[in-house]
Amino acid sequence: MTLHCYCLPAIQTPLANKFFQTHKVRGRATKQDQVWVVKQVDLIAACRVQNVDHHAFLSTVFVATDFRGQGVAKMMLKQVVEHNIHGIYTFAYRDVVPLYLQLDFECVDAHSLSNTLQRKFASYTQQGRDIIPMYHLGKIH
Repeated sequence: MTLHCYCLPAIQTPLANKFFQTHKVRGRATKQDQVWVVKQVDLIAACRVQNVDHHAFLSTVFVATDFRGQGVAKMMLKQVVEHNIHGIYTFAYRDVVPLYLQLDFECVDAHSLSNTLQRKFASYTQQGRDIIPMYHLGKIH
């Protein structure tokens, strides 16, 4: 079966939230977020890009268990990077940092983040999340 990756129109944001809820994923997309999905027949992966302090922030990247290890996340993240020409931040879990490095993200110092991203990073690490702040410069034209 063919996989389709695309950015949902804002009106379809509830579809991604239903997918996240079904898989017990933290985080909910808003209509202000870019919501990227991969669909076979049903959604099999989704992520969102939020505007945080005028910076694109990639969060809530999730691939359904049956589709992991098949390049689905990589395909979706390539599309996200291609369409965010001004750069994008993310907090990658330590075990998936190699994937982000393959996609030309770079590890950055948490102190170089905007105030809001610093607070978000601090909150996540206080919750016990083993994450690394990363940045992708964006598509160069």
